Amino acid sequence: MSRHRLLWPAALALLVAAVIAAFAKPMMVEERLITISAHDQFGQHPELLEQPLAIQALLLDYQTDSLLWLKTLSAMHVYPEHTTLLLGLFGEEPEFRQALRTQGESLIPPVIHFYKNPVTSIEVLNRITGGEGALSPEQRAWYAVNFANQEGDDFTGQFRVAPDGAIEWIWTERITEGIAQFFTSGIRTLETRYRTDQEIRASDLGWAAVDAVIIGSAVKFLKAGRLAANTARSASVTTRTASYSARLARAGQVASAMVSNAKWPALIALAYVTVKHPAILNDLFAGAAAVLGVPAWMVQIPGWFLVFLPLFIVLRSLLRKARIIIATL
Repeated sequence: MSRHRLLWPAALALLVAAVIAAFAKPMMVEERLITISAHDQFGQHPELLEQPLAIQALLLDYQTDSLLWLKTLSAMHVYPEHTTLLLGLFGEEPEFRQALRTQGESLIPPVIHFYKNPVTSIEVLNRITGGEGALSPEQRAWYAVNFANQEGDDFTGQFRVAPDGAIEWIWTERITEGIAQFFTSGIRTLETRYRTDQEIRASDLGWAAVDAVIIGSAVKFLKAGRLAANTARSASVTTRTASYSARLARAGQVASAMVSNAKWPALIALAYVTVKHPAILNDLFAGAAAVLGVPAWMVQIPGWFLVFLPLFIVLRSLLRKARIIIATL
């Protein structure tokens, strides 16, 4: 094939490649796959597509547990902002999932109350057990999650949401309820005596401190966040390549889960999803540019050029044959 015949397919391929590089906004491949999967799975719940991408990914995971999924939907319907906040903090934690699966939307008010308000007895115990400074909102909320798991409705049932949205802790129920004592009985006794102005005995502090150590030692916070979009430019090419390879492997696993119930090999599944959603190819080019430490367009334009050039060559050949056929009619 002469250079002349390649001229306009090459020019057109270069033009299209440049337009895509200029206007198509690349994403991380994993994020693109989550977005695609969320649009496929949340058809009956379009409001979920307005959630942050990390929450969408978490909800996709929750769908594998039908009870947890239904309880989470209920909580998001009743307390959308508060539920999103707690999912972002603790959504990956087994203890939080257990509490949400059991309590549903009833879990949200007490955990938010602890998140927003210091609980004097627990703050005192934190200092007794060697804690430095006041508990953070996340730590206080984690106490509430543990209380909900251990005491169930006996704990979550003590909270009411007022018409103005304020969360109230009904102390009369906590003091007068006749319930079985769980491992948080020490803290419960201390709180009750504190709130009713009774004398705080050394034994009260001792048993409550034991409870605080048990719960406090289990405190862990979800900090997964987003994967870094680009590896630091100061890193070596080898390091960036290894990081990108790991990301592609994870992306392949996500794609495999989207097709045929994860029965497809990861890379084949990723290729299949890429054909259905070509925007992923643009993301792959941008990721490769990050590995090389160059601007995205320096890989996107050549990459798209190589994709479109054969297509336009075939198109030119088909048009030429069509003209010949028409001319012979």
